[in-house]
Amino acid sequence: MPSPAPAPPAADDPAAAAPPVRPRWARWFTLVVTAIAIVALVITVWSTGLGALYDQLRSIGGWFVVILALEGVATLCDGAVLHGFLGRGGRRPGFLRVLEAQVAGRAINVVTPMASIGEATKVTMLMRHTETSRAVAAVVRFNLSYVAINLAFVLIGAPICAATLPLPDWMIRTLWIGTAVGVAIAIGLVIVVRAGLVVSLIRVARALRLISRDRFAVWRDRLRKLDAITRGEHGLRSWLPGLWALPSKALIWVGGWLVLYANGEPPSLGVMAALASAGTLINAGSNVVPLGIGVSEGGTAALMAALGESPTLGVTMVVARRVVFLTYAAVGLAIIAADESRPSRADRRAPPPA
Repeated sequence: MPSPAPAPPAADDPAAAAPPVRPRWARWFTLVVTAIAIVALVITVWSTGLGALYDQLRSIGGWFVVILALEGVATLCDGAVLHGFLGRGGRRPGFLRVLEAQVAGRAINVVTPMASIGEATKVTMLMRHTETSRAVAAVVRFNLSYVAINLAFVLIGAPICAATLPLPDWMIRTLWIGTAVGVAIAIGLVIVVRAGLVVSLIRVARALRLISRDRFAVWRDRLRKLDAITRGEHGLRSWLPGLWALPSKALIWVGGWLVLYANGEPPSLGVMAALASAGTLINAGSNVVPLGIGVSEGGTAALMAALGESPTLGVTMVVARRVVFLTYAAVGLAIIAADESRPSRADRRAPPPA
């Protein structure tokens, strides 16, 4: 005879009401990463040049306020994605807390190489308000959603651009190769997520002998729960919050169009379609350096030239986006500094490190 289900905790149970206790290492990780990001931000501004940034701001004029507003609405959509993936069961932070973590994490991403350190920062900030497994799974699903959206831009836009636009042969070949690679990545992601994304990663680590057999067995058992949360309990319905990524990406590209419009040369729909597909490949490659300095300019200029447009328009768009990103980074880092300077009660209750 099965044992009866345990009674739910009483409403006045302190353990049930208490927020999760974030380990002290999580707060120190956030502070150290923020310090690194501030240094990276200063270096980025210096390497770009205050004069170039000012000239770009002056060329955009009052449209810069509109572009920032679009960025703000896109950020709200990003927050909706992350908040939705935190689910309805268990302890769930409010939307403003989630939005704070999203802004802070992206601020770190835009000024650090590989655009990934900020994702760990999101997790450590969310750990103040929810369980670690839920925070990690939500951030992983957030990133998978945006990978899927970017792949969709490539898989749909690249073949159309290659077949319909008067592009040089090397650009057409690049678009078709990008499409084929995108299909392979999409299929691979579906297979890996269904099999267990995190467990698959530690299997690779074990195959490379980076972890011992015993540690692999312990981690595999612990991370299966995380993979189950990442897959979602309701199939495709569990991924519906990711649809908020669509208006977010669309608003970003509207902002790019406004940059060129403000400079007196609004691009055609075909040019914007090519930028959204082939430009996605350029942006992915430019993540190896903070704000894609050098890589974004060169790649976008070459793309604009291939489209029969002035290469300087590509550079103009990249530099203008960089001004927006720098503004975003400054706001996000200020939010982290203010938030982490006042540890929560949960942080103060955290046990000292062993």
